[in-house]
Amino acid sequence: MAKINKKQIKKLLTPQGVNTRALRRSIRLKFHQTLYFPKDFFWGTSTSSHQVEGNNIFNDWWRWETQSKKRHHSGKACDQKKYFEKDFEMAKKMHQNAHRFSIEWSRIEPKEGCWDLEAVQYYKNIIRSLRKKHIEPFVTLHHFTNPAWFSRKGGWDCASSQFYFSRYVKFIVEELGHDVHYWMTINEPLVYSTMSYLAGLWPPEKKSYWLMLKSYRNLIRAHKKAYRLIHSIYKKKLWGKPSVGIASNSVSIYSYKKHSLFNWFFALISDWIWNHSFFTFSRRYHDFIGINYYFHYRVRGLHFQTLRFYLEARQEHREMTSVGWEVYPQGIFDVLVDLNSYKLPIFVTENGIATTNESKRSRYLISYLKEVYHAIQAGVDVRGYFYWSLIDNFEWEKGFEPRFGLIGINYRTMRRKPRHAALLYSKICENNSIPHSFLKYLGHSVR
Repeated sequence: MAKINKKQIKKLLTPQGVNTRALRRSIRLKFHQTLYFPKDFFWGTSTSSHQVEGNNIFNDWWRWETQSKKRHHSGKACDQKKYFEKDFEMAKKMHQNAHRFSIEWSRIEPKEGCWDLEAVQYYKNIIRSLRKKHIEPFVTLHHFTNPAWFSRKGGWDCASSQFYFSRYVKFIVEELGHDVHYWMTINEPLVYSTMSYLAGLWPPEKKSYWLMLKSYRNLIRAHKKAYRLIHSIYKKKLWGKPSVGIASNSVSIYSYKKHSLFNWFFALISDWIWNHSFFTFSRRYHDFIGINYYFHYRVRGLHFQTLRFYLEARQEHREMTSVGWEVYPQGIFDVLVDLNSYKLPIFVTENGIATTNESKRSRYLISYLKEVYHAIQAGVDVRGYFYWSLIDNFEWEKGFEPRFGLIGINYRTMRRKPRHAALLYSKICENNSIPHSFLKYLGHSVR
């Protein structure tokens, strides 16, 4: 506690007098200390294959991109097939001890039933590179993209999708499992079903409630089969016990009409759909919960004719990312506390901001991590945090304009350059804490 100067106290006295004990307590409350995270906490970053590797010519996204000149084309993306050693070396210099990446199914199985052993070796090299640098690999098996042949057979709205996915999982886990402990079967299954089969913004560009529900059901069933399969492979090969889960897009929801039963019920249902439905239907098939947190939704009125349920952040001039997502740190605390009900370890598998303003990125990083710290203090078993993303990348239908990376990329030369937030994150990773001095980014006094 900071020492109190008696002369300073005397100057603060009002004609009516002041309670010096209360004044001392006030000064104690204004003191901010270093925020320490649990021992063996995982500090990392995330990427996905199609967004960074480049030239994924065998998947449905590549085919969809090339069908129209109006769509953004991933092309070489970040050319990480060539630069992954350099990228991982930069992650090591940032003192990261974990990295999440995805395997491109279409590289492994470019044609139905034909396995590309050269592609398998590429991912073995990635895992070997991470292990050599003492960085724990977290492997995602499906991150939005599908082999083109799989899509031609009906994709995820076809019942046979579960069979094809399980066959791929069995092959790749048997090839890589010896050096991997953490597996994520599917990334953001509800986002995939919604964007591909309801909004129609992603391939296969379908708009049907029924197909959306059907694809979501198939993804749930595919995860359960993959979970059982991965555990059985590890048991058979005496590799120990793996840790298997998913990365779920989690949202926080605010209702303007707190005393409206209808609005309360709508917010409750929305929360269940986005945050709990997948876990409800696959409750016994998770060793951990992975959450990707970006979105805070505000419910002011229900417009069933246009399906405009949520108020846009720009309408109230709220702080947003460059892609229009509201900056709301409290939301990640709310989501973590909510999902703690499953009594499973939790990893924040994605959280990050698209911006070209480094002051804003730094403030975002510290403010969200501070809420993760508070969730841990509230009893939530958070085991790790992965910033999205290690490097700038191809942001799906938005193209290359959004800048999420701790490391910036010149897409013309492929030159990598760490941003200011990377230096802050490096210090946090190195010390397993948010240093007291970093609270200045939130407007706190550091004295």
